[in-house]
Amino acid sequence: MKPGTVTRTISTILVLIGFMAGHISANAEVVLTKEEQAYLTQKQVIELCVDPDWLPYEGIDEQGEFTGIMSDFYALWSDKINKPIQLVNTTNWEQSLQFIQDGKCDILASAQDVPSRREWLNVTRPFIFYPLAVATQPDRQFVVKFEQIQHRDFVMVGGYAGVELLRSRYPDINITTVNTSREGLKVVETGNAYGFIDTGPTINYQMLRWGISHLKISNVLDLQYAMSVGVSTREPQLLEIFNKAIDDTSEVERQRVLNNWLSIDFQQHNTVLFWQLLVGVSLVLLVLICRYRQVHHHNRNLRNLNNQLEQISRHDHLTGLANRYALHERFNEEMETSGQTRQVFSLILLDVDFFKTINDEYGHDVGDEVIKQFASLLMSMVRENDMVGRWGGEEFLILCSQTTKNGAFQLADQLRHQVQNYYFPVNQQITASFGLSEYRHGETIGDTIKRADDTLYDAKRNGRNQIVMADSD
Repeated sequence: MKPGTVTRTISTILVLIGFMAGHISANAEVVLTKEEQAYLTQKQVIELCVDPDWLPYEGIDEQGEFTGIMSDFYALWSDKINKPIQLVNTTNWEQSLQFIQDGKCDILASAQDVPSRREWLNVTRPFIFYPLAVATQPDRQFVVKFEQIQHRDFVMVGGYAGVELLRSRYPDINITTVNTSREGLKVVETGNAYGFIDTGPTINYQMLRWGISHLKISNVLDLQYAMSVGVSTREPQLLEIFNKAIDDTSEVERQRVLNNWLSIDFQQHNTVLFWQLLVGVSLVLLVLICRYRQVHHHNRNLRNLNNQLEQISRHDHLTGLANRYALHERFNEEMETSGQTRQVFSLILLDVDFFKTINDEYGHDVGDEVIKQFASLLMSMVRENDMVGRWGGEEFLILCSQTTKNGAFQLADQLRHQVQNYYFPVNQQITASFGLSEYRHGETIGDTIKRADDTLYDAKRNGRNQIVMADSD
């Protein structure tokens, strides 16, 4: 069998599954009124403005092409309404906003309904929701309520609806605007602002893209971006046309968009593997056909893409561990369980000793490799129901579910010895310091974390490579 045959055949079958399961092809058109059809007939092309630098949602690549998750949605919707959608190149988001006001484009790839835009912009029904988050330097404490830090200095990309939303809710907030996410993250990295605000996936993507590895997400706001198609008030007919295209987007089509960004490459190994995959996928195909014939198209509600995108913001891009956002959610779950069962949980906050000297002597690439191996070592030793997360820089946090501080101490002691005896890719012994705290019923998680942080500081001040346990009374 020739190389590539397996990939092409499996891809063909997966496309067929999608077609049969959804009973709709990617080119199926939405049902439009005669007036809407006449409008599209006389309109040669729909002109689209986008945010050139808001990946993974949308952007313009080096070849001047529309890219990102939104680009796949618009390719799909272009087929559904049988009308070309053409990118109008802009240099930044504020220029895109100006272009749609001036009539140089018909729609915005994603927009939110805010009062300042209503004179010249309509929006469709939302098709993605995503919360705003705050990226800070790694030594900043994680906070549950944004009100605790609202007096700080923040930076955001100019023209974003989030700027207006935050200023409306927090009139005294100090927000400086910049042209790009990279610029905003750099302002925070250099200490000229407390935090950069955007969605979690955008923050993580941009930090990975530009090699900004020493910031962290310290707060997740209860404010959300409700992403919709922005339609110029000059083109009122397009509003309902795109609402219909959004409503007509099936689960299978939404999954296809997601798969374009979370793809899996099938590689040929041998003929036996090919036939095993072919038989397996064929069986899945038969099951899907039967299932979707029984439900008669009733399962065509839009899948919440937010649940898929959240995975991007839940993990640290260097180690793959849970990040502060994911840990914060787990804290709430453990506190709720503790309130019902009266069982406690414990936190272990640990820090690689003298990590700065590793970066200084061996370079950041070796330092990153040490961090990754350190993370793997931690994951190999905790229980399945515990959670290990990267707290920031060389600092890690372990949530020990339904565990007293004495049980957490035993785990910490095992970890301390394992780290001390592990052969890291540097010509020196590496150790870690540990701070422990046990959750007290009725306290905030911030209090529990602070007690662990205080004891970690004591462990470092007392000589490092040791464990200090906070009082639980």
